[in-house]
Amino acid sequence: MSIKTLVVSLCVFLLLGCSDHTESEEPTYGPDPSYRSISVVVPQHYDAWVETFILESVSGEIGWRAPIGIITCCWKHPSGKNAEWQAMPGLVLIKWFSFAEQQSYRALIKLENAREIEDKMKQITKLERYGNILEVPRYNLVFGLAPGGTVVVWIMNGAENAIEVGRYEATPYDHKKEGEVYTRRTESYLERQGDFLQENGIRYDGW
Repeated sequence: MSIKTLVVSLCVFLLLGCSDHTESEEPTYGPDPSYRSISVVVPQHYDAWVETFILESVSGEIGWRAPIGIITCCWKHPSGKNAEWQAMPGLVLIKWFSFAEQQSYRALIKLENAREIEDKMKQITKLERYGNILEVPRYNLVFGLAPGGTVVVWIMNGAENAIEVGRYEATPYDHKKEGEVYTRRTESYLERQGDFLQENGIRYDGW
């Protein structure tokens, strides 16, 4: 996809929010092998507020917005905030505020080889839980948001089976100019994580 096409897609995302569903690709739930989900996670102690999370299917015919909100954990693990699976996404727009950094980021992500990623998600993988060996697909597409604006994308059914399928860099922006205010949420965050930040600082590498 050309840069021009990406810019056009971003404009459509921002102006229209999301498109109507024009074909029947309903999400499935439960232990069915066809179950899929999408998660957004952050490293522990580095909470974020996801202001915008909009996805567009590979076909370009389905778009949907997920109300993620605040995320408190867990890096490389499928237990963050979940978004509904409508179809395999090809484009993802993410805007988030990093409480530790007091910095906002935005990223328009074009998932490389999206169909190949979808095929890999269907592959059955062994997973140990509570002494039992389960055989389930890597059903979860996980977006990890790290300090500094790094976005890492995995597929997994558990952290031990995670496969990294993409790595991207978001662009910082001035949230105050866009009218976004996080004062009260920052106060709450510092009550919980202030001691950790004072002792350990903000980690920007190793993600």
